[in-house]
Amino acid sequence: MAVAQNLVPGILGGVSGLAQALMGAPAWVIVACLSLSLGLGCVQAVFPQESADRLAWWKGRRAYLLRRRELRDARAKLRGTRRERRRIGSRAHKE
Repeated sequence: MAVAQNLVPGILGGVSGLAQALMGAPAWVIVACLSLSLGLGCVQAVFPQESADRLAWWKGRRAYLLRRRELRDARAKLRGTRRERRRIGSRAHKE
């Protein structure tokens, strides 16, 4: 696993350059740009940067999504069989 580096100096340097570029811009533009730059810094800090770690992360993510899809399909199938039983039962009561 990669050693986490301190990203604060890099982010602050980028923010100060961004602040100079945005002199005279509306406040909402400045807030949006600062939020975006800080958000990207946090994403870089959270996600793995080494190639092997990144590959493991994506494999785990894919396995998680596949498991989620299988569970969703199983629940949908179960709901379908319950509806079918209810429909068959309501027909029996009408006859």
